[in-house]
Amino acid sequence: MKSYKSTHIVIFLTIFIDLLGFGIIIPLLPFFMDDVMHLNESTIGIIVALFSLMQFIFTPVWGSLSDIYGRKPILIMSLAGNVISYFLMALVFSGFILSFWLLIISRILAGIFSANLSAAQSVISDITTKENRSRGMGYIGAAFSLGFVFGPALGGVLSEHFGFGIPIFLASFFSLSALILCITALEETLPVELREQSKKDFKGVTIINLKSVHEVLTNRKEGFFIILFFFITFSFANIHATFVLFTKRPAGFHLTQEQSGLILSFLGIIGALVQFFLIKFFKEKLGEEKSLILGNFITTLGLIFIPVFNSIFLLLIVIFILAFGNGLNIPMALGLISKNTEKDRQGSVLGINQALGSLARVLGPIWGTFLYEKFGYQYPFISGGVFMFLVTLFSFKILLKK
Repeated sequence: MKSYKSTHIVIFLTIFIDLLGFGIIIPLLPFFMDDVMHLNESTIGIIVALFSLMQFIFTPVWGSLSDIYGRKPILIMSLAGNVISYFLMALVFSGFILSFWLLIISRILAGIFSANLSAAQSVISDITTKENRSRGMGYIGAAFSLGFVFGPALGGVLSEHFGFGIPIFLASFFSLSALILCITALEETLPVELREQSKKDFKGVTIINLKSVHEVLTNRKEGFFIILFFFITFSFANIHATFVLFTKRPAGFHLTQEQSGLILSFLGIIGALVQFFLIKFFKEKLGEEKSLILGNFITTLGLIFIPVFNSIFLLLIVIFILAFGNGLNIPMALGLISKNTEKDRQGSVLGINQALGSLARVLGPIWGTFLYEKFGYQYPFISGGVFMFLVTLFSFKILLKK
C-alpha cells in the first residue's frame, strides 16, 4: 500500500489543533453556566448535550457526503464552522453579549459543523490496511487525548487570570489554524472511482437514515461493536458536566477552574500515553477483542471510585485508572468497527457510529446532571460504573465465545 506518513501527520495535527480549542471549553462551560449564568444542573446538562445532539443529527450526512465528495472538503467545512461557533461563544463568555440564546446558538452551530471526526476516521481507513486499522485509529484517539491534555489546562489557567472570554477567542483561533493547515497540506485520500460509485449509489441526503442504522446494527460483523461503543460512550458521558461541578463545589473538592482544568489535562495525558505507546503492545499480546474487554473493566473501576475518596492524591489515582481504561477500549472498539466494514462503506458506517456516539453523549450528560440534581453528586459516577460493568460482562461473554 502507498505510504501515507505525511497524511498521518497532517490529519493528526489538524485534529489536535481543533481539539485543543474544544478542550479549552470543557472546564469552562459548566463553571461559566454555574457561576455567571446561575443555571441549575439539569439545564447545564441540556446545554452540554446540545452539541452532541447536533452531531447525532448531522454526522451521518457528513459521513455520506465524504464518500461522495471526498474527505478534505468535509473537513474544511467543519473547521470553518467551528471558527464561527467559537467566536460567537467568545462573545458570550467575554460579556460583550451575555445572552443565554446566543450561547445556545453557538453550541448548536458547533455541533452541526463538528463533522471532522468521522471524516478523519475515514481518512485513516483509506490509508491503512485492516491489520493496521486499530493503530491508525489510535493516532486519532491520541490527537483527541493531546487536545484534552493541553486544552483544559490552558483554558483553566487563562480563565483564572484573564477571564472567561480570552480562552474562547483562542479556541476560535486554533480552529482557524487547523482550517488553514487542512486547506494547504492535506491530500485527498478517497480514490475518484470510489467517489463516482458513491455518487451513483446516492439516493439523497437524509438527516438520519433509520433504515441504514438498522442495517448497520443488525450486521453481525460491525453491529455488535457499534452497540458496545455506544454504551462505552454513554457511561463515560455521564460525568461530562458533573465532574467539574463535583470538583468545584464544597461537597467535592472546592477547586477553581484552573485546578479542574489541570485534573482534566492529567486525564488526557494518561489517555494519550496509552494510545501512543501501548495500543500495539496490547493488540499483539492479547488481541483486539481481549484488550477491549480489559479496557472496559478498568474503565468500570475508574468511574465507580471517583466519588469515594476525599483526597486529591487518591482522586488522581482513580483518574489514572479511568484514563488508562478509556484510552484502551476506545481505539480497540473503533479499530474493530472499521476492520469489519467493507472499504466502500467506511465513511457511511463510521458516520453512523459517530452519530450513535453523539447520541450517547446527548443522553449521558442529561442523565448524569439529572441524577446529580435529584439524588446527589455520587450517582452520575456510580451510574456510569454500573453501565460499564454490564458492558464488560456482555463483551466478555460474546467476544470470548467468538
